[in-house]
Amino acid sequence: MTTDETPVLRIGALAKRTGLSVRTLRHYDELGLLEPAERTFAGHRLYSSAEVRRLYRIVALRRLGLGLAEIAALLDRDDADPLSVVREHVAELERRIRLEQELRDRLERIAAALDRMHEPSVTDYLDAIEGMTMIERHYTPEQLDYLARRRTEVGEEAIREVEDEWPRLYAEMRAEMQRGAGVTEPRVQELAARMRELVGMFHGGDEGSSRP
Repeated sequence: MTTDETPVLRIGALAKRTGLSVRTLRHYDELGLLEPAERTFAGHRLYSSAEVRRLYRIVALRRLGLGLAEIAALLDRDDADPLSVVREHVAELERRIRLEQELRDRLERIAAALDRMHEPSVTDYLDAIEGMTMIERHYTPEQLDYLARRRTEVGEEAIREVEDEWPRLYAEMRAEMQRGAGVTEPRVQELAARMRELVGMFHGGDEGSSRP
């Protein structure tokens, strides 16, 4: 029988279970932020329940905007309180949910105006932009880094092409709506698929970065 602290997960299994990359876990190890409980004779990292609990606190604190050096200093304090981390994480999630709900309401106002064939007001658009900006501020540092890398990978020329194409797609979709086209019509489906494709260029399939 194993104890609570007996190594139970190899690095690949821990990465798969948590959704983190093996590279990230190795980076945490190199920094001394999350060292494995032990290594096999072959050098494979093994993690116990204690490391899993520490990893949760690392991830939660990262989502609260702390840097890795700050997290290391906090976790190594004798009076570090895991309950306070969980409570702050819950509070942050509640803030994020409120921001998402506010953005949804603003976008619904724009959609309602378009559905009535009316141009949304400038205020509606400004409210939507503000909502998206507020949510962007709540991306984790890793997600912001990922989006920046995606922009570099896509390239400035492709970005300019997307910026040119997007208004044309929007105008054509609006024209289809005005003539009464249904969402199942082939051209509407094509336009929607192309819009999703353009958005996907900047996510690269990363779920965490496509919420916000």
